[in-house]
Amino acid sequence: MTNMSRQHIPLKDITIGTKGWTAKVIVEAKGMPRSSQRSPVKYQRMILRDSEGTKVQATIFESDINKFSDVLTLYKTYYISNAVVKTILPQHRIAKNDYQWHINSKTVVQEVTEEYSSISLPPYNFVSFSEFSKYINSDAYVDIIGVVIHAYPPREIPTVNGPQRIQELLLVDQELIPKILTMWDQFIENECAAIVKNIKTKPIIAAYRIRIVSFNDGSMSTKGSSTFVINPDIPEATKLRSWCIDNEAELEQLTLKKSYVGSSSFAIKAPPSHEIIEVKDIQSLEEKQTTFWLQAKISIPHSNQKYWYMACNKCYRRTNIDYKQTFDCVHCAEKQATAMPRCLLEVQLSDKTGALIATLFGENAEKFICCSAETLMQNSTEDGVQNKEKLMTIQTEIQFLVCLKIRKLEISGGAQYKYNILNMLNARPEPTLQSNKEASSSTMQHVTAECSDEFFDATNTTLQITNSLEILTEEGDENSQIIDSDNQQ
Repeated sequence: MTNMSRQHIPLKDITIGTKGWTAKVIVEAKGMPRSSQRSPVKYQRMILRDSEGTKVQATIFESDINKFSDVLTLYKTYYISNAVVKTILPQHRIAKNDYQWHINSKTVVQEVTEEYSSISLPPYNFVSFSEFSKYINSDAYVDIIGVVIHAYPPREIPTVNGPQRIQELLLVDQELIPKILTMWDQFIENECAAIVKNIKTKPIIAAYRIRIVSFNDGSMSTKGSSTFVINPDIPEATKLRSWCIDNEAELEQLTLKKSYVGSSSFAIKAPPSHEIIEVKDIQSLEEKQTTFWLQAKISIPHSNQKYWYMACNKCYRRTNIDYKQTFDCVHCAEKQATAMPRCLLEVQLSDKTGALIATLFGENAEKFICCSAETLMQNSTEDGVQNKEKLMTIQTEIQFLVCLKIRKLEISGGAQYKYNILNMLNARPEPTLQSNKEASSSTMQHVTAECSDEFFDATNTTLQITNSLEILTEEGDENSQIIDSDNQQ
């Protein structure tokens, strides 16, 4: 440890040709040692930052990892010199810098005392769980902080690259919203093992460079460049720990329930008005983002559809297994899956600027048509669902806020876009001054309808859609359940 200030230069001035340089940096992020996917080479990656805010990606390999195991500690400041400076390809870059460092046995690292450190941590831009919908299946990485309240056992799942292991953690944030974090492969043996070891203490984790996927209506998934800090020494974690103490009873209840996001007990916040677009705007944004919020009316455009399909009760993927029969699901690796009908509707979303066709799944679809998937199945023949004319009469003047997920399909002659409805909220008028207090806890009114087995009664010709505060949250669709090994890259 050095007790005096040394001459150093900014990170932006350090290139391949820079000679005799010394940098003063703080360790902002540090991953655990892991092996490369394509070779047995072991490496450890970190992000270093100087007082100007410039960052550089640094990597230690093989035996040098042990040499630096007791130095380069997270959130501490160091003088570093004689690291190997190399260019880095954009696809491998996790810091905004054209160069990377390789730290080896010849690299000189000296810790700086607090008196001379002068580099403070920046405020972290953690994304709240209620904001996940805007990041679903996008190219964006997010940083999150949350409390781990439960760890599910590791399991193996099939992927396009063969079987891979995952372990899921249940996290909550200060809004008491539960979300699933899926840890892939080496994260299970390293970071996840350390978290599970302390699970009874409800550890707080800060996760950096996490991907948000559509599974379970917006869950988290690790990438190869993701990093984790368990019980980080930062103000955000201190505040969250204090919140945990104040809400111990609620957290215990959640832990016992092991609630997933699909629970209607946890509302999804409406997006800010500037994020709500019109139908005419989607085409210009299709290449830029994968989720959109629309305000539109919903109707069923045609009767030439089946309205339901047989699905695995765990992952909702299609199956040819008969109703209520158990089977081994090849998609989610569930050994005792049950075949159950699931509602699927092709609907039209329209506003003053145009219309588009989208797919509505599961509970959302059942509540829109006021009928369960089992009832649809029981009233189906080889020609399809009976009394289709009743379904065709369903349309509403209610303005829904609809969260759409876009899928791009490559076909001969170009690309085709498909839309799935992830969430539906019933838009409310702006609250008056007198009603602001009542509206403060929920800016949107949600929509539901009673599912009735009397739907196919010939005397029942009227369908009512009623308002309530129950959320309509899509549990996950057949396409969003495809788990790709890209989640871990």
